[in-house]
Amino acid sequence: MRKSYLITTVLSVIFALVILVIVGCVSTQEYQDLENRNARTEQELEALKKTQEQSKRQIGDMEKEIKGLRDDKTSADEEIVALRDAIDKQKSLSESEKAALKREAEELRALSEKEKEALKATYDSLVKSLKDEIDQGKIEVEQVRGRLTMKVTEELFFETGKADIKPQGEDVLRRIGAILKKIPEKNIRVEGHTDNVQIGPSLRSKYPTNWELGSARATNVVRFLQENAGIDPLRLSAVSYGEYRPIASNRTERGKARNRRIEIILIDRDLDLAKKMKENLK
Repeated sequence: MRKSYLITTVLSVIFALVILVIVGCVSTQEYQDLENRNARTEQELEALKKTQEQSKRQIGDMEKEIKGLRDDKTSADEEIVALRDAIDKQKSLSESEKAALKREAEELRALSEKEKEALKATYDSLVKSLKDEIDQGKIEVEQVRGRLTMKVTEELFFETGKADIKPQGEDVLRRIGAILKKIPEKNIRVEGHTDNVQIGPSLRSKYPTNWELGSARATNVVRFLQENAGIDPLRLSAVSYGEYRPIASNRTERGKARNRRIEIILIDRDLDLAKKMKENLK
């Protein structure tokens, strides 16, 4: 009977141990499941935080864009208002102002016609005064698009390779100056041109190249028009083109002769500027 009691006791202890092991295993599994769920929850929470931050940034960007659009609209509205004001101002010109503008336009047209008539009269006077020289082919007078040009051959004004004006040339320049003096609204540009023959050794110390020869000739013509024809020096200018503005081929003697010339050109004058320069000279 004692033996039976011992067996019963041992079996009870073994059963209790088995129960404890089973219970322990279940508790550990539940704990692990809870840990896993908690980790997933934290991950989802972190993802939600990131999404929230991204949404905040997007909202901020959209707010800035909306503000920029509003500013652009305000600027555009201001421009529209300014344009409307300008249009209204133009529409509101008084009759006297409109009449004044019309008179100014008519005066400008009349002035233009007057200048054309004066230039045509100058052309006619030059052609008449220089008829002999024109017939001999020593002078050409051209009027193209409100620009009057005289081309004078070298032989009429100068000896070959020299810049002093011949007596015959002085007589011609006096006649030209007397006519040009009557059209003060035009400036006078004198251009010196040469052929492509280089300066000879005997003259090279005075005129190293054709640039210097052309310049000396143009300058002497300008001085004569000022000092002997009484033309306002503010109207005068001298320039040299040397051999670089030919009007004929330099391959022939006839072409070279045409290229050796003085050109006297009438050009438009800024009368206000001329008046200011004259005051500065006082």
